[in-house]
Amino acid sequence: MAGGGGWSASRYFCTASRGLEPLLREEVLLKLSATQVEQLLGKVFFTADADLKKLRSLKCAERLFLLVKKLPPIQITRHKGKGIHILQKYVIGESSDWLNIVAKWKSLQDLNKEEECTSDITGTGLKRPAQQESGETRKRSKLELGEPPMTDFYESPTGQHDAHSVIQGGQQSTSPIQTPSSDELLNSEGQGAASSMNFRVSCRCSGKVAKMFTSQELGRVIGVALSRQLGWKAELRNPVLEVYVHLSDIHCVVGIPIVRLPLASRDYIKSAGLRSTVAWAMAYLADIKAGSLVLDPMCGLGTILLEAAKEWPNAYYHGVDNTASQLQMASANVCFAKLTSNIDLMRASVTESMNVVICDIPFGKKFKIAQDMKTIMPYILKEMVRVLSIGGTLVLLLSQELSLQMQQWQKLQSPPNNKGNLTAQQNTDTSPKEPGTDPEETIGVQHVSVEKEQSDLETRIFASLVPKGIFQVSLGVTEASIHKYKKIQIS
Repeated sequence: MAGGGGWSASRYFCTASRGLEPLLREEVLLKLSATQVEQLLGKVFFTADADLKKLRSLKCAERLFLLVKKLPPIQITRHKGKGIHILQKYVIGESSDWLNIVAKWKSLQDLNKEEECTSDITGTGLKRPAQQESGETRKRSKLELGEPPMTDFYESPTGQHDAHSVIQGGQQSTSPIQTPSSDELLNSEGQGAASSMNFRVSCRCSGKVAKMFTSQELGRVIGVALSRQLGWKAELRNPVLEVYVHLSDIHCVVGIPIVRLPLASRDYIKSAGLRSTVAWAMAYLADIKAGSLVLDPMCGLGTILLEAAKEWPNAYYHGVDNTASQLQMASANVCFAKLTSNIDLMRASVTESMNVVICDIPFGKKFKIAQDMKTIMPYILKEMVRVLSIGGTLVLLLSQELSLQMQQWQKLQSPPNNKGNLTAQQNTDTSPKEPGTDPEETIGVQHVSVEKEQSDLETRIFASLVPKGIFQVSLGVTEASIHKYKKIQIS
């Protein structure tokens, strides 16, 4: 055994929202000094010698697992019976592999149990409920991950498949996992699993495998094989251990989650707004330094500011919103997170020069927007650029439509050519008219004037903004983009 956590380096993997894998990879390297880091769609694999506190400090990860095995995609015969036998043997493998991984998992759980004994006491002195997430929050988490739902397999003592293992309404069962006692798992020498050990299987499948088996079938056959080979018992309500299996055309991955709740479920956020992992990613891209002045001009519930202030506490944060109810909830979040000395909230305009401006631009899906965002976006940008200092960073979360529009504006920095009077060209009446007497001509001139004013505004704004990257992210059913810019001095 070695390292800060008192055990040898282990192999892990994290799940991530689509588009955030590169940022999670950087975070794993930076915070854990990880080796053998491998980035795939929706997952990052790595080896690390880190204690539980460091592992739980990952902010871009959704869930964290000890890796049991990662194999190439399984090749299954068309005969379903033979396919089941091949699948069971391929996924389960040798008993010794499971015993070694469960021994490492137990050592992590022992530390996790110690931490929970202290963290379960809130600031009010009351014990926090064992399960904090509501059904709505869990459902949103799964949608924002962009993943198909997992199916939990349980088997009753009589060997009958329990009806609760079937997904209802597309939502996964989230029964809490018990923290095991030492006599429920391995003995001190790590030899053999206790027959009283109970577990559940959470299974995902996609691609060719999904055409042959459902997630329910896969969970059942894998659960039966584990029960027979290791003497474990499947349990519906209070499993000691969870086994995660993902079969796809890319790989076969088997892991054991280290902590009960997803890492993305922040214990310091009272009311969730923007997905916490996306909010953290935006703050990470903003290059926040000690002493920086950071502004979120549309802070909403304050999720971005909370994530930033937790990770970079030596900066000064300002949140502005024009909705009193949003600010009230944001204030409750700031108080709950004990960040009142770091974050100032106001319902006003900002005149102070800022080093960082970071903002989730409204999509108009959850809350209605009175005006078209394409029309008002140049004016919003103008104010953001106005308060941003030279060399400062601007980070925006945009809908796909607005992202494409921003890229188009960026390309058209130079003033447009004189397009001429289209209305006058289409008029076939060649009789002379006094200037300003033709209504159609007047409308055409006004339209061109408005277009030119907006075009000049866009040109001035983007002349001072240098693009530093566009990052595609998934918010579940909604796709979005994070845009990063640096402000420069223009003559």
